[in-house]
Amino acid sequence: MNNRVGSLRHSYFYVDTVTFQVEDCLFKVPRGPFEHESTIFCDIYPMPRSDNNTLEGLCDEMAIQLDGSVWGMIKMNFHRKHGSYPSLPDGIQEWTSVLKLSTAWDFKATRQAAIDALDVLQIGPIDRVVLFLQYDIKDKLLLALNQLAQRVEPISLEEAHQMGVDVALKLTWVREKLKVLPGPTSYSCRCYAPQNIGLFVSDSRDSAAQCCDFSEAIRTTFAL
Repeated sequence: MNNRVGSLRHSYFYVDTVTFQVEDCLFKVPRGPFEHESTIFCDIYPMPRSDNNTLEGLCDEMAIQLDGSVWGMIKMNFHRKHGSYPSLPDGIQEWTSVLKLSTAWDFKATRQAAIDALDVLQIGPIDRVVLFLQYDIKDKLLLALNQLAQRVEPISLEEAHQMGVDVALKLTWVREKLKVLPGPTSYSCRCYAPQNIGLFVSDSRDSAAQCCDFSEAIRTTFAL
C-alpha cells in the first residue's frame, strides 16, 4: 500500500535510522540518540534533503565504516533509552571504545559516563596516565601522575616507553623535587619523618615519600 501524501509521522514510533558497519557486521539503529547529543555527528553524517540513499549511514550499501568502538556506544544509547537490553558496556575495552567515539563526536554526557566508569575499574597507574593523556582528562591525569610520583619504585624503562619518553622525563623531574631537609621535617613536600635523619644511597626511596603531594609540581611541569 502506497503512503498517502500528507500522512503524519508518529512522533515516537516513526524513527530515522543510521547504519554502521564493523568488519562484516551491520548495525541499523535509531539515529535520534546520536543526533540529539552531538552536533558533530549531524555535521559529519547529515540527513539527505531528498529521498535518496547517497549519504553515509542511510542504507546497508552506504554504511558508516567504523571499528569495534561503535558497539559500546550503541549499547550505551539503547540502555539509556530503554533501561534493559542490551546492558551497559562492560570492562575496560568497551568503556574505552565509548570514550573514544564520544570524544570524537563530542557526546559530552556519554564521555563523562565513560570517564566515571573507567575511573572505578582496575586500571594500572601507567595505563591510566596513557589513557587520560590521550583523551585529555586533566583532573584524572593529575591523580594518576601524583600516584606515580609518590611511589617508592622508580619509573622503569618499559614504563617510560609505554608512557612516552617526554612524559617519563617530566615525571622523573617531578619525582626529583623530593628533598631531604636537616631537622624535624624530612621532606619539603608536606610530609614528616623523625629527627636526625642520616643521608645514604639506597636502591629505593624512603616509603615516607608516599605521603607527599606532588600536585603543584605536576601542574607546573605538565601545564595542567
